[in-house]
Amino acid sequence: MEQQVRIGSIIRELRKMVGLSQKELAQGICTQAQISKLENGDEYPYSITLYEISKRLGVDMNYFFDIIETPRLDYVAEVKNLIRQYIRKRDYDSVAHIVQREKESPLFQTPANKQFLMWHEGICDYYVYKNKDKSLSKLYEAITLTQTSHSYYKEREIEVLNSVAIIHNEEKEFGRAVDIYKTALTQLKYLPQIKNEKIKIRILYGLSRTLTEMGEYKESLVYSERGIHLCISCESLYLFGELHYQSGCNLIKMQQKEKGTQYLEKAIFIFGLEKNEKFVALVKQQMKKLLEQHAI
Repeated sequence: MEQQVRIGSIIRELRKMVGLSQKELAQGICTQAQISKLENGDEYPYSITLYEISKRLGVDMNYFFDIIETPRLDYVAEVKNLIRQYIRKRDYDSVAHIVQREKESPLFQTPANKQFLMWHEGICDYYVYKNKDKSLSKLYEAITLTQTSHSYYKEREIEVLNSVAIIHNEEKEFGRAVDIYKTALTQLKYLPQIKNEKIKIRILYGLSRTLTEMGEYKESLVYSERGIHLCISCESLYLFGELHYQSGCNLIKMQQKEKGTQYLEKAIFIFGLEKNEKFVALVKQQMKKLLEQHAI
């Protein structure tokens, strides 16, 4: 009975990860009512039914029994969180290690989980292995794993698209990067709901940074200010310091030194709160340099 309940719980968890309704999962396999009974642990699936369900969910049939024996359902979430933490720290070697360790795991064979690993594998191809073409190819492949329409991107697909824009920016292909960032922002508007507002903050910061490098300071300031206001409305410190830094740089380059300096000092304060001494030192150094370059 315990195994029956556990399998039902796994089916429900995988179905939600993949984004299927009970009706969609049941189509051509069994009735929706039967899926409901399986998920509630009221019924044990026939082997042929479990096989068809596993195919639709994108996992091997043995996955259900493997996960009962060892990993917890929250293991995938823990791995994803760890990878994102390393990305935030720009520790791409650690990300590459985790991706290689997990990519053959049955836990990461659903389309959504496989996409997550492929996304970060593509990032590592660029930053660790210095292969731009392979990186971009893998990122676009990751998008197609779940994309159902070329004119519509889901939330995770937009995140991957943002990574594509970042690589073009790193390669100083600024025009291409701006086009992709703006496409990502437009696609966010089509979503009925954004689960993670950090995605929009990340895109606004990337777009602002690229426009600054193009010398488009006024337009860049528009996006960095939008990012700052979004952080405030979400009560989030995510990229809050970086966005203040971006606004400050733009203002100084627009000869608004006093206001720009205030933004840079706020950035220093925010990075101090985060105990990010490296960024505190970098902002101080850049502020001194900018003020000297734009002295009137």
